Parts: sequence; structure tokens; C-alpha cells
Amino acid sequence: MMNESAHFLALVDELSSLSQVDALLLAGSRATGLADDDSDYDLYVYLNAPLSLASRQQILDKYCRYIELNNQFWETEDDAILHDGIEVELIYRDFEFLNQHLQQLLLHHQASVGYSTCIWANLLDSKILYDANGLAGQLQQRYKLAYPQALQQAIIDKNLPLLLEQIPAYSHQLAKALQRQDRVSLNHRCSEYLASYFDVLFALNQLPHPGEKRMLNYAESHCQRRPQQLRRNIEALLSEVGQGQACLLERLKILSQGLCQCIEEHPDLELPGI
Repeated sequence: MMNESAHFLALVDELSSLSQVDALLLAGSRATGLADDDSDYDLYVYLNAPLSLASRQQILDKYCRYIELNNQFWETEDDAILHDGIEVELIYRDFEFLNQHLQQLLLHHQASVGYSTCIWANLLDSKILYDANGLAGQLQQRYKLAYPQALQQAIIDKNLPLLLEQIPAYSHQLAKALQRQDRVSLNHRCSEYLASYFDVLFALNQLPHPGEKRMLNYAESHCQRRPQQLRRNIEALLSEVGQGQACLLERLKILSQGLCQCIEEHPDLELPGI
């Protein structure tokens, strides 16, 4: 933990002294070595019993100049700014939640619409700062698995139809929004399209999904199987959506067809029956 915030390290040290805390895992760019000046601390606090709001407030008051306690937008978390100006997110979980999710994903191959394997990637890429009973390390080893081919296919089957011509497909939704010149809907549906697009792309390459940040850079550096001119077409789509240009519909076809071609060229995967 060299070159890390002294306030963050002190916060980790105090949390690790609590009997309710099983483990502390650092995730995100601070764990993977990709942090920049705008990077925050994503600290996952795994609990074996509730940690009261009063206790959390008392601890954070020592190390933070601003605190938002008990935000519930995605998971239970405390968001704060350390005394040195660096943001920190404390996300509270338990190992039962994590284990159940990963069993459904990796043993039962339960895909979702977009971001199917993000929690798996989160565990594998996290840096263990504290592990009272070794449970975090055991789970990292247990789920350090080869990417299941059945999961690959399940993610493709779940997401690819939404990139093509079925009635709920994003292309149809974007065409309607374009006709109405509904800029909010255009941006929303484009984001959903890209969520499913990258979910398929990372599954195709047997890569756990790295999350929503820097996805294009990650795809270019890690995906051996990818459509030609991926960056050019993604950036063009974003520009066309932003300007409400009709040519975005043709761009969608180019992107989706390129992805289908990559799947067709894979010896072990099939296009879903669409």
C-alpha cells in the first residue's frame, strides 16, 4: 500500500479492528494500478454483522471532511471525501451475497442484460487489504476459473438479440426516438445498446467484464476477437446519436454485423436463433 493516502490507510486500519468486519477489499483503478488524479477509493467492506450508522459516522468523522452516510442507490454505501481531498466509497456487503451471485453466474450460467460478469471481475481484480479468516482469499481462489463456455453462450443468447432485429431490439427503439427527435431517449437507448454490445464482446473473448469505465481502451488492449474499426465505429455512433443523425441506424448495423461475424468465426459458439 505504498503511495496511498495516509487518511485512507488509517481508515482501513481502524475498520480492520472491528469484530463485525470480515474483510476489506480495494477495487477499481486503485487496485489495478490504473489510477489517475481523479481516481477514488472503492473499498468493499464485508460484514458478518450490522455496523451501526452511528459507528460508521464516528469512524468517518476522523478521516473525512465530507460524508454522505448510508446511500442506497445501488448497494448500501457511505460516500465521503478524505481530509486530503480524495473521494472514498465504502460499499457494505457480506460473503453470502457474493458467493450466491457467483454460483448463479459461474455454475448456473445466469446472464443478465449488460454487465453480466462485473461482480466476478470485481472480486478477481480486488486487492485484499484485510482478511480476518481468509474467506476473501478463499473466494478469489475458488472463482479463479476458466471462463465457462456455457456462460459465453448464455450471455450471447441474452444480449445479442437486442442488438439485431427482434421487436424489443435497441435499433427499433432508436429508430422511433430518431423519428421523434427525442434526444434523451436516443442517448438512453444508445447506452443500453453499448452495455449489451460490450457484454457480448467480453464474453466472446472470455474476459470478465471490467465495468463501465475505459471499456473501449480495455477492449482494444485485451480482446483478440473484435470487429474491425471498433473504435472508429463506436465513436462515430456516439457522435451521430448526440447530433440526432439518421445515419446512426446504419452504424448500428455495421457494429452488430461485425460482432455477429466474430461469433460466427468462433469454432465453439453459435448465433442465437433469432
